[in-house]
Amino acid sequence: MLRPLKLKVQQVPAPLGPIATTAPLAIVWVDSGIPNLSEPFTYLIPAKMSAAIAVGVRVQVPFRDRQVEGLVLNRCEDDGSRGNLKQIQRVLGEIPVATSETITLIAQVAKYWGGTPFDVIRSAIPPRVATAEKDLKINFSLDSSSQQSETCFQLLPPRQDPIAALIELVLASKVSGTKLVLVPTQRDLDRLQLQLSKLEQPFVSLDSSAPRAMRYRNFLLSIDSATELVIGMRGAVFAPIANLAEVFIHQEDSEHYFERRAPYWNARDVAIMRAQSQALRLVLTGYLPSPSVTYLIESKAVIFKAVRERIKVVAQPSSNGELIPTKIFKEIRAALKLGPVLFLVPAKGYATAISCAKCRNLALCECGGKLIKISAQDAPQCTLCQKVFTNWKCGWCNEARIFLLSRGIERFSEEIGKSFPNIKVIQSTSTLSVSEVADEPTLVIATAGVEPLSRNGYRAVVILQVDRFLSSSSITGQQKAFANFFAAVALARDEAIIAMVCEDGSAITSAISTWNPATIAKRQNEDNRDLNLPPTSLAILLNGDLTELARLKVALSKAIAEGRAPQSMRIFGPADMAEKLGKLTLLVDPSAHEKTVALILEVNHRRSLSKKELFKIQVKPYSID
Repeated sequence: MLRPLKLKVQQVPAPLGPIATTAPLAIVWVDSGIPNLSEPFTYLIPAKMSAAIAVGVRVQVPFRDRQVEGLVLNRCEDDGSRGNLKQIQRVLGEIPVATSETITLIAQVAKYWGGTPFDVIRSAIPPRVATAEKDLKINFSLDSSSQQSETCFQLLPPRQDPIAALIELVLASKVSGTKLVLVPTQRDLDRLQLQLSKLEQPFVSLDSSAPRAMRYRNFLLSIDSATELVIGMRGAVFAPIANLAEVFIHQEDSEHYFERRAPYWNARDVAIMRAQSQALRLVLTGYLPSPSVTYLIESKAVIFKAVRERIKVVAQPSSNGELIPTKIFKEIRAALKLGPVLFLVPAKGYATAISCAKCRNLALCECGGKLIKISAQDAPQCTLCQKVFTNWKCGWCNEARIFLLSRGIERFSEEIGKSFPNIKVIQSTSTLSVSEVADEPTLVIATAGVEPLSRNGYRAVVILQVDRFLSSSSITGQQKAFANFFAAVALARDEAIIAMVCEDGSAITSAISTWNPATIAKRQNEDNRDLNLPPTSLAILLNGDLTELARLKVALSKAIAEGRAPQSMRIFGPADMAEKLGKLTLLVDPSAHEKTVALILEVNHRRSLSKKELFKIQVKPYSID
């Protein structure tokens, strides 16, 4: 039996009564879901909603055949040329979630990183929870504090928990007005909240891991003029804070400040934009300035501030393959009599590479991936396809014995524990981190970034296999390693010894002994400048179909030859990633930033019209590897 044909009925929203008599038009950003659509639209304001509609209020508007969310940018008078406009349908909360300043900032970020305003808004403004607005009274005094703007990089001190050092900076500031403090990770935010609570210092936390209602309520509380301190992670950089005067970006070189969703903005650079446009004081903290900030320090756009210290550093290379050289071994044994000792190791797992014990050929999977061992008991496993080789044998000589080429933290712990028997061993990794250890003899083995705090500081900090830390193939590898060394050393107490398994007199031992990273930071930027790499050049990564990227490379090369693309543009790739996907790298002079982004957006616009998959665009990424 044939079913009756159902026809779609075009539904037009019913008129909502007369139009507002004063400023009846609203300029609205619309969450259209259409790529590359960043232009605002104009809607009529019904008279009954007029009192509630202001700059920064969320509304529901008709767009094509759907009802979508919008953000009011402005209200204006009718000049008589409005045409047949649609009406705003609903007001989604009467509390403004953006100010004219943050709207300008969102527009700047969308343009700079090649996205749409609502791409940014999804990260900047949490979803509305109506119950969170109940009985909430907000003072809307959003005047900016008039301060002399300044941007500085503050080197964090040694022998102090970095979060405690950050709090001292914030509380010692003489700037009047509200302060915004950003930290890179949830672990840092938890520590910051705990220490501020112990000091009975009032604050509002924009914690993205909090329940939705609490997160939204705290976001609204940050707008209140009574709030004096707001803390959070990268998304908090857009918060419409009342009387904002000063912004702190803690550990500004962290990759966690880079947004994982399009358009992949960076909170540090957004903070610099905001500080410039709103005349705010900006304090960047860290142990080693990032290449971008080093570039700004050299150009005098950022002031470098530091207190010089002297640190006792012992360095000795591993001459016969031993894990801990003799001189360092003696220092550790003496330190363990007094309290905990921290070991910084370069890798997690048990063995990050293995080979045949007989012929020493590297153990590889059929797919080409290296074989590793997660723990001493686990069978070898492929790093790419995760295939487990229960009864592994060498494909060359058929030998079944394994030789460990490269240690991981499990193997480090095993060897260090045997070297210092009857001492408790604690491991801390990104998958199983430890927050704090007691002030007692303990061997603490940690990977970079998740070192536990010791209540009274470590009696010694030992950095194993320094050369392995510095041998990363990544362009940002050395800079990241240097910063990790400083961060680990900062956890030692006053009379502690710092031991490094490397040649004595190397650049990093000199930098740590004088607590002065400026020389190595400058040297890294000089190397990048010689190779014309970021930050001297602007990097743009394009990800997509390998064949399509190859065609784009030809088209861009032709555009350069014809003068339609910047002459400074250099094109690398496309590099084969996986499953026919590739990556194209563009390097151009920073002065050609706007022209290059506009060109790539035009490419994506044409692909959208042709129903082709869009290229993923990353402007100024953390790394171009």
